[in-house]
Amino acid sequence: MKLHILAALLIGTTAPLLLATPQIVIGDLKLQRAKLADDTGDQVREYIPAGETLDHWNRLASVRILKKEKDSKKYLTRVADEVKQSNPAASSRFFQNDKKQTVLDFITFAPAESPVKYAEWNLMRAHYVKGSGLVVFQYALRLYRINADSINLIVAEREKMMGPFVEATFDEKDDGIIPSRPDLETNVERLAPEGWESPERKID
Repeated sequence: MKLHILAALLIGTTAPLLLATPQIVIGDLKLQRAKLADDTGDQVREYIPAGETLDHWNRLASVRILKKEKDSKKYLTRVADEVKQSNPAASSRFFQNDKKQTVLDFITFAPAESPVKYAEWNLMRAHYVKGSGLVVFQYALRLYRINADSINLIVAEREKMMGPFVEATFDEKDDGIIPSRPDLETNVERLAPEGWESPERKID
């Protein structure tokens, strides 16, 4: 009997811990922390929906602090150049809204040597925080079946997530509820013609 009582107590005390996994929210998508990097070098936190793993995920968000980087424009441009060099089919472009907020939009593919094939669409933005480094926010959708409908899925995801991605603070909350930042409440939720433009390589 004592063993049963102890087991019940253990279950009762561990359940809240499981439910208290730090979470973030982007739009109506809730993601839980999957990784926290060690305290050496650059820092990174990664988030995925419940039930997914870092080995196989469909949606992933991350926030990185790059201690040696300061210029967001130069960093995003360098990422765009690296995307272009990674694969002939890879592509990137910049979107900018009327608040001069810039997002890098790019598509990459699994390395040739990877046993698992996929296409990965990403959104990335960054800003410099004095004393910390360049803070880079990223959201990605990974498709493991690439067919004629893949581009439609990416376009739909872009239209749905662009506004919420720019608005998201990436602050962790145990309940996953994150208040909107007042200065971003008027951001568009869709692409052009409702405020977002594609200035190609120009991101001033």
